[in-house]
Amino acid sequence: MKVIRISAVWCSSCILMKSRFNEIARDMNIDIVDLDYDLDYEEVEKYNVSDVLPVYIKGDKRLQGEHTKEEIRKFLSD
Repeated sequence: MKVIRISAVWCSSCILMKSRFNEIARDMNIDIVDLDYDLDYEEVEKYNVSDVLPVYIKGDKRLQGEHTKEEIRKFLSD
């Protein structure tokens, strides 16, 4: 399974979520494709992302902003 993560270096929520998400994704054997909100703007624009970051996209589902480990697991399991 693959998840797209859209984040930015200036985003405090992105920094907080990165370690949480990476830990769970590693345990669940999920690949993460990282896109930078500023540097990969043309690619990010395709996903219709607002300025609320981070954004995780799995198929047609998305998880946006800060979440608990339980919420992340549920998102990845659905």
